[in-house]
Amino acid sequence: MNTNLLGSNYDPLQTDAYTLHLAEVNNTRQVIASDDIYNSQGLLLVKKGAPITAMATRAIINIKLLHPIEKCITINDEIDGAQLQKDFIAVMHEDDILQSIHDRYNLNLLLHDQCLSYQGYPLLRQKITVLAERMPETYSRSLYCAWLAMLIAKEMRLPEQDINAVFLGALAHDIGMLHINPDILNASSALTAEEWRQIQAHVVIGQKILASMQGMPSQVSLAVLEHHERCDGTGYPTGKVESELSLLGQIIALADSVIAVYHNRFKPYGRSWRDVIPVIQMNNQAYFYRNYEVLVTILRRSELPQLGVVVGDEMPDFIEKFIHQQSDMKSRFKRFEKLLLSFGFTHGDRKLHALQNVFFHIATAINGSGIFQDNYAEWLEQVKQQCLTTAYREVEDAYLMLEEVSFHLQRLSRMIQLYTASGNCKDSAIQLALEAEVNEKEFQPSAADVQEPHIDAKHDDREIVIIE
Repeated sequence: MNTNLLGSNYDPLQTDAYTLHLAEVNNTRQVIASDDIYNSQGLLLVKKGAPITAMATRAIINIKLLHPIEKCITINDEIDGAQLQKDFIAVMHEDDILQSIHDRYNLNLLLHDQCLSYQGYPLLRQKITVLAERMPETYSRSLYCAWLAMLIAKEMRLPEQDINAVFLGALAHDIGMLHINPDILNASSALTAEEWRQIQAHVVIGQKILASMQGMPSQVSLAVLEHHERCDGTGYPTGKVESELSLLGQIIALADSVIAVYHNRFKPYGRSWRDVIPVIQMNNQAYFYRNYEVLVTILRRSELPQLGVVVGDEMPDFIEKFIHQQSDMKSRFKRFEKLLLSFGFTHGDRKLHALQNVFFHIATAINGSGIFQDNYAEWLEQVKQQCLTTAYREVEDAYLMLEEVSFHLQRLSRMIQLYTASGNCKDSAIQLALEAEVNEKEFQPSAADVQEPHIDAKHDDREIVIIE
């Protein structure tokens, strides 16, 4: 993948959306120029001591400066280490399960130490303060992510410096979003390939910002750069595979995905943290197995509620829906299998190989789950007819796996559409075959099958991979 399209051209001297965010923050926390602000030719734009107001930003937005805007301002009443710890405590109090896990693993002192470490990075405090003000949902998710990544690292018995690095990286993993055009982040319509590229640039931007911070361990910036990479090579910005990835980056990747799945797909519908387990199991190839194993162990030992959300007398209709969707998903899967395997593997097209690898990831997850086995529908029918209540929880777990299959098949369909639209296909016959298949009605999902991603909310934190 060409990282030039994913933020490597970010220039901290070029003002962008971050400058606009600073003006908005000034409405609640005073943002002051700590030094005279000059453009790259040495022309004074904002005097030292002046507030960064909307009027002031008009003089500097989209202008190349002599020094980065973030190095020329201070924010009054920023989120310091003490306030950060209070925010973590507030998050724990909102979720009884997390509070119970927090207490079970005696995380108070460890969390205090991490917040104290955060206090030592002025630019990070500034970025986190702006994130909290301008993207409160993203800030909240960053707290959850930092907490969970810290816990995973602790249970892996990593050295203290690695636990600290994974905490700082998880806390800061989305600060690059502050430099992305808000119109794209808040778009309600489907995003274009170019808009996806701009959003995916946040990993490179975040890495560059962290790398510029004095004293920040290089592990932190690398982990932020890699937090959307996946072991199977389906991530971004470079499509690295397991042997090329850092442990800390993959801890953050797992924590970030789990938090997003829970908050977007489960919590609004009354599902619990326990429901995350089958989803993790369906995606275990995408993450370091050691990380996956530790997280599942944490969840299983945490005495999570076993109750499902489907009331007993609703289960027959639920199973009927399950059987129908299983048949539909199985048919879609077979269509993708026939399509992508028909091209063979000697075509020499790296981008097509990437699509085939995504399919193999889905196929392995399906085979491991067993939900497409020939006798699975028969078992579901038996559970329905005999009202086997002891199997109801297993049925719900399996349905969550089926939903995960639907997500990945839809993701693959979109990736194929982006690939065919890119004009990069080397073989016209393959191009035509791909276009014909993805335009088939069976390949088009219903509204019930998939929701359009909204980036600030990050529906599962697994955005479309741009095949470049």
